[in-house]
Amino acid sequence: MIKAIFNKLCPNCGGDISVERLEKGLPCERCMPKEGDPCKNLKEGTLWEVCQVEKELLEWVEEFRRGVSAEPWDLQRTWAKRVLMGHSFGLLAPTGVGKTSFGLSMVSFLAKKNKRSYVILPTKLLVEQTVRKLKSFGLDERHILYFGDDTEKEKREKRKRLEEGNFLVLVSTSMFLYKNYESLPKDFAFIFVDDVDSFLKTAKNIDKALYLLNFSPEDIGLALRLIRLKEKLNKSQEDWEEIKKLSEQVARVSQKRKGVLVVSSATSNPRSSRIKLFRELLGFEVGTPTFYLRNVLDAYEDINKLPLEEWIRKLGKGGLVFVPSDKGKEYVDVLKEELSQKGIACLTYEELSEENLARYEKGEVDVLIGIASYRNPLARGFDMPHVVRYAIFYGVPKIVVSLRLEENLSHLLWALSSIRAEIVKRLPHLSQKIDSWLTALKKYQYLSEEFLQDKPQLREKIENLKREIEEFFNSEEVSRLLQTSEDITLKLEEDGGKLFVSDATGYLQASGRTSRMFAGGISKGLSLVLVDDRRVFKHLQKKVRWFSDDIEFVELGQIDLEGVLAEIDRDRLLIRKFLEGQEVQERNTLLKPILLVVESPNKARTIANFFGKPVRRRINGHEVYETSTESLYLMISASLGHVLDLVTEGGFHGVLVDGYISPIYQTIEGKEDVINSLRRLALESQEVFIATDPDAEGEKIGWDIANLLRPFVKSIRRMEFHEVTKKAIIKIPKRTQGHRRKQG
Repeated sequence: MIKAIFNKLCPNCGGDISVERLEKGLPCERCMPKEGDPCKNLKEGTLWEVCQVEKELLEWVEEFRRGVSAEPWDLQRTWAKRVLMGHSFGLLAPTGVGKTSFGLSMVSFLAKKNKRSYVILPTKLLVEQTVRKLKSFGLDERHILYFGDDTEKEKREKRKRLEEGNFLVLVSTSMFLYKNYESLPKDFAFIFVDDVDSFLKTAKNIDKALYLLNFSPEDIGLALRLIRLKEKLNKSQEDWEEIKKLSEQVARVSQKRKGVLVVSSATSNPRSSRIKLFRELLGFEVGTPTFYLRNVLDAYEDINKLPLEEWIRKLGKGGLVFVPSDKGKEYVDVLKEELSQKGIACLTYEELSEENLARYEKGEVDVLIGIASYRNPLARGFDMPHVVRYAIFYGVPKIVVSLRLEENLSHLLWALSSIRAEIVKRLPHLSQKIDSWLTALKKYQYLSEEFLQDKPQLREKIENLKREIEEFFNSEEVSRLLQTSEDITLKLEEDGGKLFVSDATGYLQASGRTSRMFAGGISKGLSLVLVDDRRVFKHLQKKVRWFSDDIEFVELGQIDLEGVLAEIDRDRLLIRKFLEGQEVQERNTLLKPILLVVESPNKARTIANFFGKPVRRRINGHEVYETSTESLYLMISASLGHVLDLVTEGGFHGVLVDGYISPIYQTIEGKEDVINSLRRLALESQEVFIATDPDAEGEKIGWDIANLLRPFVKSIRRMEFHEVTKKAIIKIPKRTQGHRRKQG
């Protein structure tokens, strides 16, 4: 063992500590003279505070068990630690992982400690369901305040309770927040937004939520000035100096926060610049999961093979039927009428009342009908894993992109992205042009009208870009290519062309209703696409593989349908047992939280990008990239090189020589926040991977970091950087391997 002293780096008191104590995960001898369990022996200090968080975590686990009748996943434990430490964040995880269960268990836990929480939901139906779930946790109805279909007398009574703050848990829609934020108390310990896409439909909701966390309109205005200046193109030296000044001011303002805000991950890309207020004032971004946890058999059949009602009879009760978004809301009602006349008991997504859901649960209703879009409540806000067995897509899920000049930039970006592969393959001389347009559209797509008001030159540049793209789509060679494409459909109409491409996100969101995580694992589901457009279906087959390599459509006639349905029914039986409190054998955990430490921010960003677009979180000004693989939840951060160096005073050039050699290390100036951030991330993790470079410097950096983090995490693995990217420690999806080779 190398003997060494770490100056002012005791994890508890900040005093000097020997490497022997650090390697055992202990504080210094002054904090704890005898070796043992720090949580049993310490009376104060940083590690003592960590022990208090761990103690509260165990109490929360008990609350979760009572309300959910299962053990929380490792990732849910990490989320709970963040809340208990007072940190706001976005829940970056795929559908079905238990984000709502986590949020409601935390609400219940805090309420029983007399702390106030606020749950924000997209619909009144979900408000009613959530209140029922909270009661199942044992919360007294007198402590819950919510607004639904109330009588005038009930509304007056509830308004009075709201104004007096006579409640511990408020549950409402995001629209209620928008209209009533001035009447809400400002002492919420926890605010949980369970559907951020719906919440962000009104961008000013971000301001309203920040007001509840003790920020003023002036604070938000300051942060918006910084955001807009960062967005400015061709910044001058004065701009950069102003950014530095505003960043320092916003960092001070961010310390005013009271309470914790947690928002669920998005399925769309928020367009408003206001979303960046979360990053500047709370230190986190809202992101989109890059893959889906699902156990779905994806099947297809020609739409004309059998009438829809025959497929429903063949598959049985517990079905969802989704129509393509291009058919529209009116077609949902038409389809309901047609199926009802043919003996199929069905309801539309607009009829999802508590009473009707109970009928569906009892089997009195065969199927529910919705639209195959991530915006549709049947595809995103609906969760009945013990009932839903299959989904039928009555037509391939589609997105229709108008090619008219006045369309927004995001539509044009989608259209160009969809045809790029065809252009590169069949019209390579246009490749450079289309790539330049894509780059420009990505740069301009989120610029608001407000931002462009006093920038006529930029506005003209964007209008010219639109005009060029419209001419491109209307050119003879591109029109001919699209009309002969194998996986894109172009329809020319009087008011302009329309491009039909698959809606992979809508498909995955909707089909995911059939497969959910529960104590026994991930339930089996069946998805059947009745193909009405072969080209768009081929496009869907390609696009879904960007989310998961395991998704492969199989012709229905090639599968053992009876066996698949039997497996689905076995899982539904297990889920019912689980919901009734009967014991269900737990399976291996998924999404294990791992902290991966590398040397440079570029390496952290590169690894994170292997798995799709990561989100960033800022801790003490130090950035961490967060992303998910098929088995791990990765928090990737950089040490920014060395964090420790020999002291300049003491010993012989910082080394004691007295029968043995004992170097004395101290924190390099400016690296204090890096060390504190890595320690906090280690506390959130189940395991730490230290992946510094395979040279002498990398070994020293890795050794230092391992010793500094050991008191905060049970397991630390040392590996070389190339092991992370070349071996199976982290499974890199097949879709990124070619990209990785190109990037070296």
